[in-house]
Amino acid sequence: MTSPIRKEVVIGDCRLLLGDCLEILPTLRKVDAVLTDPPYGIDYRSGYATDDLWSEEVIRNDKDTQTRDAALALCGDVPTLVFGSRKRTPPPGTKMVLVWDKGGALGMGDLSLPWKPSSEEIYVLGTGFVGKRDGSNVIYHPPVQSMAKNGRLHPNEKPVGLLAKLMRKLPAGCVLDPFMGSGSCGEACMKMGRPFIGIEEDPAYFEIAVNRLERIARQGDLFGGEAAE
Repeated sequence: MTSPIRKEVVIGDCRLLLGDCLEILPTLRKVDAVLTDPPYGIDYRSGYATDDLWSEEVIRNDKDTQTRDAALALCGDVPTLVFGSRKRTPPPGTKMVLVWDKGGALGMGDLSLPWKPSSEEIYVLGTGFVGKRDGSNVIYHPPVQSMAKNGRLHPNEKPVGLLAKLMRKLPAGCVLDPFMGSGSCGEACMKMGRPFIGIEEDPAYFEIAVNRLERIARQGDLFGGEAAE
């Protein structure tokens, strides 16, 4: 039987897998938590699709939420945090919605309205979250603001510091990201000293993630187990 894993790279406690997450997930052992930024299902189009950030002109599996929901179902009832958009129905089993407050209003949104959007939703699923009940469901962290020429690696890249903050509420153990992209979650895990499994279907972003985590491993640029502020 042919393996669904087209390529595997191990960097310290980080295991990176190239392939379709719907095919790979059934072959993996159970993980301790999931933190992921899947396609939102909004058929996103950008006027900058030819920018160096884009491996392809569109986001894979972004026509609807079927891929997102199928992948989450395969992950099981572990503590799960999933980025998403209010334009689509939250994943089945969502218990709460966190709001990522980006600070300054950067998005375009509906140009007929006198406000710019400056937040995104994060869906809370599963059981077994940890930590004190010491904050609201609104979490502030600036977005990744650099352009591709200045270091941005993915059009929808999430800040490593935000991911590290979210990980404080996930139990100890391996974190899975079925939609790894450029490897932001892997970088946060590496800096927090946590095992990580990342799956990415796009070969170009997979290689970006590999190079990113190899660089972090060489530099030893770690948070020392604490979330970055």
